[in-house]
Amino acid sequence: MYRFALSGIAGATGAIVTHTIDLVKTRLQNQRIYLPGELLYKNSFDCFSKVLRFDGFFGLYRGLLPQLVGITPEKAILLTVNDLMCDTLRSIDGTLPLYREIIAGGTAGMCETMITNPVE
Repeated sequence: MYRFALSGIAGATGAIVTHTIDLVKTRLQNQRIYLPGELLYKNSFDCFSKVLRFDGFFGLYRGLLPQLVGITPEKAILLTVNDLMCDTLRSIDGTLPLYREIIAGGTAGMCETMITNPVE
């Protein structure tokens, strides 16, 4: 349970840190041309500053809650299963060969996908 909680916190932290980057990327991809040949945003920095100016600081984090609801359990499962598999596959001398790390990662990814895929 301890690992699961820490893994969830790690996933939530990653989502919070990268959310503004995703917001800017999405706005740049979805921007419409208002006047012929003129885009709403010139570049990433322009987009970031306009969001900050017109929507405020919290506008940068609009839509974060649904992402947290999806990402937190996903990363918690992935990282917890990976840690448990690494502990299980570790040799008697405490080493973890590369092929066992790959098995641990693949198993973790498989478990995470099987559990969270219906949610997406």
